[in-house]
Amino acid sequence: MRRLGRTSRFVLVFVVLGVCAVAASGYGGRLLSVLRAASWNLDVERAMDAAGVRPGMVVGEAGAGDGYFTLPMARRIGAAGAVYANDISRRALGELADHAKRERLDNIQTVVGDVDDPRFPRRDLELIVVVHAFHDFDQPVEWLRNARQYLRPGGAVVIIDRDPLQGAERHFWSREQILGHARSAGYEMTKLVDDISSHLIIVITPAEPRRGAGSLRGAIASMPRAAV
Repeated sequence: MRRLGRTSRFVLVFVVLGVCAVAASGYGGRLLSVLRAASWNLDVERAMDAAGVRPGMVVGEAGAGDGYFTLPMARRIGAAGAVYANDISRRALGELADHAKRERLDNIQTVVGDVDDPRFPRRDLELIVVVHAFHDFDQPVEWLRNARQYLRPGGAVVIIDRDPLQGAERHFWSREQILGHARSAGYEMTKLVDDISSHLIIVITPAEPRRGAGSLRGAIASMPRAAV
């Protein structure tokens, strides 16, 4: 019994040291990814269905980390499409690239971004997906404004996150907060799903400019004048 107690204490110390090392590194790599996946409990396949991820698409992902959502999305999109995986952490992107190489997913390209700009290398993205990350953005409105330039006409941003109304911790943003940031950045909601794994899936698109008095005056001015 005494020997077993020592073994148990050794295992406990080993686990504590491992967790401390993860915290000290600032990014825990594979171990942290596994822990996050278990706590998030997201049905990734259904989430991709709701987001509209299809084979052959060209998609950007922001806050991709080490590939929790990126890898299954790249598998679904296939060789005919592309995933541009963005993060501000080079270490996280290095982990993602290693995972992609092991799985032979050649359709993933990593992109180092800024806190207010994803800096995708293309301006024809069909979707920009943000999974379990938007609530941590320091400048969400500025980021959304900058993200518009990378979308093709008709493109959308999809925000997937834990839902506070369904038990998520307080630091996660409510749908009202997310949509408030979206409106401030010039987007409008086109879809909201909240029945998948206690998550919010919100699809937003750049808002069309409203026809106001100024546009009406412009239209009148451009009308041909009647002959006198």
